[in-house]
Amino acid sequence: MDIKNNCGKAVEEKKYSTIKENNFRKDILIGSLAMGINLTTKNIDDFIIYLKTIQEYQKKINITSTRESSDIINKHFLDSLSCVQLINRESKNFGKKQKIIDVGSGAGFPGIPIKILLPETKMTLLEARKNKKEFLDTTLGRLGLKNTFVLQNRAENLGKMKEHREKYHIVLSRAVAPLGILAEYCLPLCKIGGIMIAFKGSSYWEELNLNQRVVEKLGGSLESINLIKILNSIHVRSILIIRKTNLTPENFPRRNGIPQKRPLCF
Repeated sequence: MDIKNNCGKAVEEKKYSTIKENNFRKDILIGSLAMGINLTTKNIDDFIIYLKTIQEYQKKINITSTRESSDIINKHFLDSLSCVQLINRESKNFGKKQKIIDVGSGAGFPGIPIKILLPETKMTLLEARKNKKEFLDTTLGRLGLKNTFVLQNRAENLGKMKEHREKYHIVLSRAVAPLGILAEYCLPLCKIGGIMIAFKGSSYWEELNLNQRVVEKLGGSLESINLIKILNSIHVRSILIIRKTNLTPENFPRRNGIPQKRPLCF
């Protein structure tokens, strides 16, 4: 079927693709500027490569339930960048080469968008599923991102390993689990003085009320709640900053699957 422009005239498919890509570039640029983030041309080029890689893999495996390119940009790329200014604030404490881990990275959100913007950070993407790990490895190779590692494992295992336990300045997690479960996954990996960044939705207050003592038991303390509006989204992103103030007790995290099956209650 011929592709037509607004005047009803035929448009070459290659030219049409270029028009769409330019629109995507504009969406990424304007959306980031609305959050006070300045992207370089290289940053935007990388996001287009990332978008094309997602679309390629979607034909083979379910990378993300979001299918439309504009939705991937708004709901995933820009949403992932919503915590960048909070991370930059932390760089005053740890420097630009801070160690970050993205727990339950999936399609690479929020870890890869953050790494694109902050290339000097040392980023680890933790993902349990083999097919998602293969996608992440391919994406990192195409983007040429240095000091970025993909681990195929579970947070319960890493939290017990000497080389990972309490070794990260920032622990990220987006759309993985309720706050109490998330704290058991993330806080054992976080250095004392570091932070856990939890991406939450409108139920953040209820989750905090239910799990404040769990967070404290695992060595964390709520530092701030940040509400951020993403351009072209009807939702407001809630980002919780939890400061690691004490060592996590040695018996946490519990063994694989138990945090999900039997959430902590104190």
